[in-house]
Amino acid sequence: MRPRRIPRVRRPWGAGCAGLVTALLLPFLTVPAAGQPAYAADGPARDRTRDPARVVAEVPVGDRMLDLGIASPTTDAPVKWVRLLLPKGWSKNASRTWPVLWLLHGGGGNHKDWTANTHVEQLAAGRDVLVVLPETSGCSSYSDWYNGGNGGPPAWETYLLDELRPLLERDYRAGTARAVAGLSMGGLGALKFTAARPGMFRAAASYSGAVHPLYRSPDGGFSGPDGVKLGALTCLVDWKRVWGEPGYPFDTADPADLRQQWLWKRNSPLEQAASLRGTPLYLSYGDGTTDGGPGWSWGDGDRPPAPSPARCTDPPAHGTQDPVERAVYGMNQELRGKLTRLGIPATVCASRGGHGWPYWERELVASFPMLMRALGA
Repeated sequence: MRPRRIPRVRRPWGAGCAGLVTALLLPFLTVPAAGQPAYAADGPARDRTRDPARVVAEVPVGDRMLDLGIASPTTDAPVKWVRLLLPKGWSKNASRTWPVLWLLHGGGGNHKDWTANTHVEQLAAGRDVLVVLPETSGCSSYSDWYNGGNGGPPAWETYLLDELRPLLERDYRAGTARAVAGLSMGGLGALKFTAARPGMFRAAASYSGAVHPLYRSPDGGFSGPDGVKLGALTCLVDWKRVWGEPGYPFDTADPADLRQQWLWKRNSPLEQAASLRGTPLYLSYGDGTTDGGPGWSWGDGDRPPAPSPARCTDPPAHGTQDPVERAVYGMNQELRGKLTRLGIPATVCASRGGHGWPYWERELVASFPMLMRALGA
């Protein structure tokens, strides 16, 4: 059966600063589409104190796509959604399990982003893989929040890895062979999860990832904490709830005043880079120059052309057209350097480009064979 084409909403890759920030940080309301049947999931009631995440709705979206509504006190929300792209032959009662690719959304995004803006459904259709597209929040940072030192919800890492993951493995035939990839804030999540849980993921990919939260721009551009502060605007929350304050040199002139910098480092792929050893890694990022676009498109068929290796031009300096990708460039250059010093191999594609879907789809296609090899899919 040929996979159906999903209407896609393309965000303009050539937008200016205001347009980019708006597109990246605008929160999305996550509700089932009109006309789709939502119904309570089958199964016995469970002890919520022992198994807090539970499925409260299943929404079929075509033959091989299923949305699950998940309720958990860990998310501090009534319901969060996860979209599943189902492999051929999948059923909840199947006698086998499938390897899993987790795809994480960026700031202001949700579980629909990847299918709305890329051909991931077609890309995965011919593979023996279950694709998991979870929703967090526009400012989750894929982290358990500090909340003034009190902890508690939202605790996104706990929700995704300790609640949703085992739920999918128990009830939806997800296997234990896993890979993870994400864009922007999701790139942060993909690498921080891989570093925090060695052995949980067989491969990890980051596309324009915010991989260095303590990055300090050397020439007046965005720094790492600026992203956390802007992201908090999408959730209408105090940005300090996420990881506390980074301290010197960002919000104080006192070198001894580090505040909660230890927590920023704990959640930083750059600071935790040594724990990425042994996992196949893929890093892609642009330089902030958007003239000419990505130089690649999916085309009209069910299979895309392979992105040319010549796209990875390794620009020696950042551009100025896209202020977000300009900062991402600096973050990833520093992570790349640290991986090299540690002797940790990674496939890296640094190119001209901006912070937008045409670039992320191109890099998903480019990295997909590596991710599937790691999964044996």
